[in-house]
Amino acid sequence: MMKKMALFVALAGILFVGCSKDDDTKCESCTLQGEKIEICDKKNGTYQLKVAGETETVTEEQLGGLTPKQFVESACALDIGF
Repeated sequence: MMKKMALFVALAGILFVGCSKDDDTKCESCTLQGEKIEICDKKNGTYQLKVAGETETVTEEQLGGLTPKQFVESACALDIGF
């Protein structure tokens, strides 16, 4: 009986860890001229900006006081041409 209980607990632990959400990254995106612009919070004061297959790390300061969502929406709305 003890072996079955230990096996059950071990299996439940593995399933819990295996099914946990590993990526809590929050991303915002929009599309400009068929190209996706995406910015993801790296949870360390920086963001990963992806534009046309290129990736760059930007800081909160570089967002100019905008939220990540406002940043990508303004980029698409203004057609700033990255």
